[in-house]
Parts: sequence; structure tokens; C-alpha cells
Amino acid sequence: MIPVRKASKRSYIILALIIITIAIGYWLFASFFKPALPVKMNSPAFSLSDIHGESVTEAQFDGRIRLTSFIFTRCPDICPATTANMVALQTELKKQGQFGNEVEFVSITFDPENDTPEVLQQYAERMGIDQSGWTLLRGDENQVKDLASQYNLSIVRLDDGLFAHSITSLLLIDGKQRVRQIYRMGEDMKNGQILTDIKTLLKEQQRDS
Repeated sequence: MIPVRKASKRSYIILALIIITIAIGYWLFASFFKPALPVKMNSPAFSLSDIHGESVTEAQFDGRIRLTSFIFTRCPDICPATTANMVALQTELKKQGQFGNEVEFVSITFDPENDTPEVLQQYAERMGIDQSGWTLLRGDENQVKDLASQYNLSIVRLDDGLFAHSITSLLLIDGKQRVRQIYRMGEDMKNGQILTDIKTLLKEQQRDS
């Protein structure tokens, strides 16, 4: 009977080692092959107008990384702070030769009544927006609200005609129209992290091409 017990014990040990090996292998595989920036959601389709009145759709950004903000130009604090931070990112990406080439910026106003093409042009000039790689878009207010809601963002018109909106209205979208990161806006923006995330997506894109 003793040899039988020993054989049984050895079987359990071997089985345990196999399970441990499989678990370690799975952990290593997940660690090395898991995307650094998981896909949060698919980016919805849209058709909006730029400041020249030309129709712009999401398909025009295929293959390029897109940093998208929802703003309105009468915003007293968060929106201009966000745009200023994006201008700083614009400068860094220009230095690397990636702005307007591999990386595009998009800002969508949800206040079309005030943010006419002329107002958006003045805003771009005042803030230092380079429109060679940064597209300003507008559309019907309800249309833009619906688009924002598909990103799980909230926009509410206040009694004074201004708006309250989600503080996390800044999205990093990859070249396959997938949202990969959502950021806080305004002074809380972490430009260093955003640049790192953009570089991560650029490397991923090069690897997959």
C-alpha cells in the first residue's frame, strides 16, 4: 500500500506543478501582449462642419491618432485652459514632426448659436491653434449633444445660456476609430501623460502596419 500512496502523492505534485506553470505562462502572456492602453469603446460616426462650411466625418481621420475635445468659446475657465494645454501639446508634436501628419487635434463646439465660423476662427487665432493639424467643428446643438452622449459625456444648457459639461471631455482616439483614453480637462490635464499615451499608440500603429 505504501508505494501506491507515494505514486498518488507524486501525481498530485506533478498536477500542481502543471497548474502553476500554466498560471505563470498566462500571466506572462497577459503582461507582454496586453495593450498598454485598452480599448474603452468604439468612437461613433459623425458628420459635422468645419469653419469653412465643409463637411467632415470621422473617416477623414482613419489611420491617424486624434485628440478630441468638446468645448464652447464662451466658457470662462475649463475650455480655454484645455485649449491652452492642447496648444502646448501641439508645439511638442510639431517638434517631433508628428502634428498634422500622424496626430490630429479636433475641437467640437456644442454652442453653435454663438460659435459661428467667424467666432471659431477668431478663437483659433487668439489661442494659437494651428489649423494645419487642428480641426474646429460645429453642428446642430442636439446633434453634438447626441454625439457627446455616445462618449458618455454630459452637456447641459444653463439658464444663463452657458453650459455645464463633463470635466472628462477630452478623448484620445486611435487610427481605427477606438477610444483609448479619456482625460480630465482644464488645469488638471497631464500633458506629459498624454504625450506618452500618444507615443504608445504611434508605436502600436507602426507595429500593426
